[in-house]
Amino acid sequence: MGSKSLYIQLWEHYRNQILTGTYKYGEIFPTERELEKVHNCNRKTIRKALNMLVEEKLLVRLIGKGTFVNRPDLTLPLETIRGFSSLIKQEGMEVINKVLFFQKVEAGYRVSKVFGISKEDRVYKCVRVRYVNENPIALDITYIRDVFPELLKFDFNVYSLYEVMESYGQIPCNVNEEVSAIELQEMEAQYLNKKSGDFAYLITDITKNQDGIIIEYNKSYTVSDRFALSTDLI
Repeated sequence: MGSKSLYIQLWEHYRNQILTGTYKYGEIFPTERELEKVHNCNRKTIRKALNMLVEEKLLVRLIGKGTFVNRPDLTLPLETIRGFSSLIKQEGMEVINKVLFFQKVEAGYRVSKVFGISKEDRVYKCVRVRYVNENPIALDITYIRDVFPELLKFDFNVYSLYEVMESYGQIPCNVNEEVSAIELQEMEAQYLNKKSGDFAYLITDITKNQDGIIIEYNKSYTVSDRFALSTDLI
């Protein structure tokens, strides 16, 4: 099943089946013992995968009755190229951004490799916490190519980054997105009102403009207990 830990593979497998409707809302979910036999692995591995699904609220445990398929408050489609705020607002929820840091910095080794520039070149770095209904749901660390004059004048507590990009004629046309399950480190956890070691999504985006040039590199540490992420597989 690949190089990922088995519990991560099981989590990905069953969350996809729940989101695509293989397991229906309200349906009883297989027991740990049943899944242990299906996958020929120890129960600790099964339990760890199921705990992640419970934390996402895709499963709910009822004492004395079993585990049932639930549905999240919100499902965000990953295949849509739109800003995070517009996706949330579409669902009738209020988004508040709190900018913690926004300055030009040296790209450094990792960011320079993404953009294909020198590590001494400067890029914009923006760190924001996203709130929905006053609850922190994401910590975004965003690097932006230096093709936007006077970008620092914009208050990204208020403005949408994608809308500002478009106002400069830089249209986000292609996003390479990776989603992985991680355990939060102390720094990320404190901004999200979580504990170190709590489960979250790490969503990594690399955005290209209409000319195929990378203009944004974003890492979003996103809590898992309010909504799920989905995509259509072709």
